[in-house]
Amino acid sequence: MGGGPNTGTALEVPAGRTFQLTDIVVQNPQGDAGTVTVTAGGNTRVLSLGLENFRDSDYHFVTPIQVPAGGKVTMTIDCRRVGKPVGAPAPARCSTSMFLGGTMRADAAG
Repeated sequence: MGGGPNTGTALEVPAGRTFQLTDIVVQNPQGDAGTVTVTAGGNTRVLSLGLENFRDSDYHFVTPIQVPAGGKVTMTIDCRRVGKPVGAPAPARCSTSMFLGGTMRADAAG
């Protein structure tokens, strides 16, 4: 059984700053099924992945994705089926995580 859609803000850029997103690592340690979507800034879709296609996956951007002050990086999970790790009890909900890498810079006026 799935857990349905769930959205969380991974990062909100403070006033006077710009975040330069260069790296994303996503993990699906249980083998859940569904989708994960990562957006940056307003609603710019950065990634959309099928959870059943990976356990650990990393993405590195040569040109940083600019997220302005007040912008957010969010991860939305649409869990269709909770995975069951080998040799472990069945979990109650999906467990997907994301690590962000980049540089937080002061705006020219800030």
